[in-house]
Amino acid sequence: MGEAKLKASATAKFIARYPRCAICGGQRLSTTREHMPPIALFDNSYRPDKLVMPACHDCNHGTSKADLTASMVSRWNYYSPQQERQDHSHLAKQVRRRAPELIDEWTSLDESERGKAIGHLRIHGVAVPDDAGLATIGKHTIKQLNIFAHKATLCLYFERFKTPLPNTGLVSAHWRSKEDFAQHGVPPIFFELFPEYGTLVQGKWNAAETFEYRYAFNEADGLFGCLARFRTSLFVTGFAMADSSRVREKLGDDWIRPIQLLGDNPHFARKQ
Repeated sequence: MGEAKLKASATAKFIARYPRCAICGGQRLSTTREHMPPIALFDNSYRPDKLVMPACHDCNHGTSKADLTASMVSRWNYYSPQQERQDHSHLAKQVRRRAPELIDEWTSLDESERGKAIGHLRIHGVAVPDDAGLATIGKHTIKQLNIFAHKATLCLYFERFKTPLPNTGLVSAHWRSKEDFAQHGVPPIFFELFPEYGTLVQGKWNAAETFEYRYAFNEADGLFGCLARFRTSLFVTGFAMADSSRVREKLGDDWIRPIQLLGDNPHFARKQ
């Protein structure tokens, strides 16, 4: 049996075991396997075959731009190794083809604005080299990273419970860049809130340098929270609850039901 047939067979068995999409709350039937983090986030698109979730066609394709955005942003470093630069260049070509509005946004700084941005970053404890390349994170990037943050939380919820977060529940997620933590580091409260640890391990292969997360969950009540690091430049914090009937009116407007991920969510236009 060829490699393609083996993959198709493995996917079919996986879908048979998990017939409902992990991202839209099981609203639609799963048709494929979804990787979280996405394959493109890893060096040379090579990752352990772990943290795989069932996904429907709409969620798989509807979040692909968000995956691509996160794979790019997570590589934004001032001193990048060669493989990271090569991957970034390859991904940038995909972005130019599939989401040119992101390229326009990232490259919108003129020299005067660039100088002000470097000064602002240095004031806030970020050691920016004089010749550093800077990108603007505007409305298009913010929206895609918000989609990615919520998707990541839904996928990690599935990993812990082996069932989708139902649409009786809610999810809220936030993202931060390395610059947000440059001055004081990751707040210690997160390590207290999320005592459990996870990453991708396959045999002797440990992918913690590229991706790791901390989490806490209550299986009886379907509660979940996490803090995830994607490479060195992107962090996601997320919370999910399976039953929101008792607390919905007490929550803010930045919680959504899984089925709303690809909908019109006004708060996705701003950084949470």
